[in-house]
Amino acid sequence: MQEARLLTAVAFLFAVGCGEVSPVRSWYVDSLVKVFPGDQPGTHEMPDATWLVARNGHVNLQIAFRSERAIPQLRIEIKPPVRAGTKLEAEARWVRYVPVGSNPPGTPYDELARPAPALFPDPLMESWPLGLKAATTQPVWITVHAPAGAPPGKYNGSAVLFSGQQRLHELNFTIRVTGAVVPASQQLKVTNWFSFSYDPATSDLQRHYKIAPYSSQHWQLLSNLGRVMAAHKQNVILTPVMALAQPTAAGGTIRYDFSLLDKWVDTFRTAGVIGTIEGGHLLGRSGSFFDPMIVPAYIIEGGQAVRRNLDTDDPRAEQFLASFLSALFAHLKEKGWEKQYIQHVHDEPHDREAPVYNRYAKIIHKHLPGVPTIDAVGLHQDISFFAGVTDIWVPVLGSFDHQFDKIRTHRAKGKEAWFYTCVTPQGRYLNRFIDLPLVKTQLLHWFNFRHGFTGFLHWGGSSWAPDPFDNVQTVINGNRTLLPAGDNAIIYPNAEKLSVLSSIRLEAMREGIEDYELLVALAQRDQAKADLLARTAIPHVNDYVRGVPAFRELRRQLLEAF
Repeated sequence: MQEARLLTAVAFLFAVGCGEVSPVRSWYVDSLVKVFPGDQPGTHEMPDATWLVARNGHVNLQIAFRSERAIPQLRIEIKPPVRAGTKLEAEARWVRYVPVGSNPPGTPYDELARPAPALFPDPLMESWPLGLKAATTQPVWITVHAPAGAPPGKYNGSAVLFSGQQRLHELNFTIRVTGAVVPASQQLKVTNWFSFSYDPATSDLQRHYKIAPYSSQHWQLLSNLGRVMAAHKQNVILTPVMALAQPTAAGGTIRYDFSLLDKWVDTFRTAGVIGTIEGGHLLGRSGSFFDPMIVPAYIIEGGQAVRRNLDTDDPRAEQFLASFLSALFAHLKEKGWEKQYIQHVHDEPHDREAPVYNRYAKIIHKHLPGVPTIDAVGLHQDISFFAGVTDIWVPVLGSFDHQFDKIRTHRAKGKEAWFYTCVTPQGRYLNRFIDLPLVKTQLLHWFNFRHGFTGFLHWGGSSWAPDPFDNVQTVINGNRTLLPAGDNAIIYPNAEKLSVLSSIRLEAMREGIEDYELLVALAQRDQAKADLLARTAIPHVNDYVRGVPAFRELRRQLLEAF
């Protein structure tokens, strides 16, 4: 341990040539501690360069670099951790800073990583080299994956720092693989919503990637997106079934070609995301949250099938859903997907919409027999209209502090409950905003286990601004609502590779999901031990361990409980 600390503390003194000394200072920082540009050498330095990881799991290492002069071509080469001929997988990426202009208005300063305005770390950049600015601290992440078959024990690796072709110095680290194994079959359902096909004429396909809808490049982008998200444990994909159904009018009726839907599902299944096919919402609103509901529908005009937004009292609306859903269900049955499919009715229904929601939810159930319905909702309102017709409840965190009895009653009927975040909760709750400590993000899935939820949903997977690296606070609701930083997206565009970039929040989410799976596995062997760990981490809804060392100790106990 003392040797590891010495190696880290004096790394900047290593010789790079005859009498020459590396100008770069470097030190390890816990990956749940955010590094900022003004951090001085040694800020939040870890006392021991050793990390624990479960087999079939991931762990993130963070190195902070600082130099008094600019280094224009800094790069890292990783010597993967090895032990007795077994090698772990390791990847190095550098963390880019993004500007955060304001903190969530309902959140006290002591709940923040730092008050805004400030630069915050978030995107993980894959291209090397990077330009290290003078007197600016730069974090680098090393992500290590331990295969399921890796023997437990200590694995030694290192990060070698170069300036161009000149070797500067080397930092050693140790990964201790525990006996725990993250189960291959994931229990937790996870969905982030992406906007790569809803409105092809105005979507991110054009703005950020400049590719044509449903071109070969489009499918390659979706495949790459799927691989990134599958690698980070997403196993549910929001699927715009209406946009993917191609209608044609013939003989006064509309027929549907589902070949685009098939390609969509096959693309994401091959990438590893599906899992579960999450059918997109069938109802909407004519404007803002309290405007009348509408039914987007295909109808025949002038002998052609056209899309129109119909009033919910228009008889054509029910006629459309009857024909469309019957055709969709027959296709799902033909493909053998009906058991993997769930269907949204209407996003965040409220009590003013109760009669319409209830009526249409029953219509959807009738024409999709046996298919579970799912919707996000706030439990702070009367949801009696929602309770009997929605199978998978997804209440917003912060709305059910004192209403767990409703959720327990729902689950007792054999139904599921997930939870979601969207703009809220703020205050002292868990969430994944950029300006919050990362321990809050990882604990979201300890919360899932602690309170018996089986899924997590977030609306903002990739709702980017035109300049996503410079604007992480987009505006919604007709420019009336400024979003908390990062609520709109958890990934960033990578147009050069027709792919997406991860973020340090997404990496923390993955570790939290793996923690959930380990808690479930532990509960099968020792329910009391798993429950104790979860209750200690999260005594109640917004009462949870906030200190990184305290959380690391609980996580150590989890990883060593097998």
